[in-house]
Amino acid sequence: MAEKKPPGGGRGRDSNSGERAEVRYFKGEEQFERWRKEFVQHQDYELKLAAVSKLSYEPADYQTQLVRQAYGELKLTDYSHLAGQAKTKVESEYVYPIITRIAAIVFLLGILVILFSPVTLLLTAALGVAAGVSLYFTIKDRDAAIIRAEQAAEAEAFRRNEQERLVYEEAKKRHEELENTRITRIEKLLAGETSAVRSRLDEVLNQLRLPMVVEVDIDFHVNIPLIRVWLPPKTVIPRQTCEMLPSGRIQYQDKDSRVYNKQYFELCAAIMLQIAAAVLANIPSFQEAYAAGIVNSEFSDDCILAVRVARDKIENINSAANAIAGMQALDAVYECDTSLVLYPVDMLRPPEWEDIEQQMLKSLRVRIFK
Repeated sequence: MAEKKPPGGGRGRDSNSGERAEVRYFKGEEQFERWRKEFVQHQDYELKLAAVSKLSYEPADYQTQLVRQAYGELKLTDYSHLAGQAKTKVESEYVYPIITRIAAIVFLLGILVILFSPVTLLLTAALGVAAGVSLYFTIKDRDAAIIRAEQAAEAEAFRRNEQERLVYEEAKKRHEELENTRITRIEKLLAGETSAVRSRLDEVLNQLRLPMVVEVDIDFHVNIPLIRVWLPPKTVIPRQTCEMLPSGRIQYQDKDSRVYNKQYFELCAAIMLQIAAAVLANIPSFQEAYAAGIVNSEFSDDCILAVRVARDKIENINSAANAIAGMQALDAVYECDTSLVLYPVDMLRPPEWEDIEQQMLKSLRVRIFK
């Protein structure tokens, strides 16, 4: 009598258990991968924020840029090989006709030797003369064809060289025009001409890279700029630190309020010094700059950092330990409490601008992003 198997036998339970274990395994692996990506993303953003504080002031050397760059000398391609190729081609075309005629002459001589008789002599002599004449004119035609081919090759080489000369002259002309434009632009920039200054400011500030959007308004008059930097909100600073545990999980921990406020203070100072340094480094007619860091509040726009940056002091930021220290090495104005919360201060303005009308100011707005 056959033994009955209980419903839902052991094999089925083992199979289902294995499938569930496999599903749990893959879900666990997916979770670990999400944690890893989240950790890497968090750390990468923190590094980008810290990188803003890598300050550098390197003034542009416009004097060396005033030296006109000479265009390279004309180097014509050597096409002498064309004549040799043309001669070889013609000779190859005449090889078979010449060999054929020589073979005919040799054949006739052979016939004459084997079947010597007056009649044979007469016939072979007549045919030999015809073959010899044909060979002569074939060789003559070949030599004439070689001369024509070599002349055509020389003409082609001359044509190609002339084309190279035309291309060279056009390129040289374009180069000289660009050099004239470049040098004229630098001369205008050194003279502090408004259009050149505005164009260079727009070019330089658009080359800056920041991990968030920052808008900049620049007014300048009598070679003094007032830079209004619209600082990012405090929320750009992560409120928590992120750590990956040995188990693969990530752990978040709230930052101390002073650490959090100091990081925002450092970021704001770094953004302002980056922009001020770029302006003074690239606009030689500016001997000083005024900068104001402004934040959008609920009811008004408040200046929380103000600084006067003199050209003879801006190099101090190269040796500053951080952006806050760089601010302190300059004529900076700010107010904060013991937890480093920044409070509104009065914006610094150039005393030379006193009582000037707004329309006398030259203005520029730039939107900086990574």
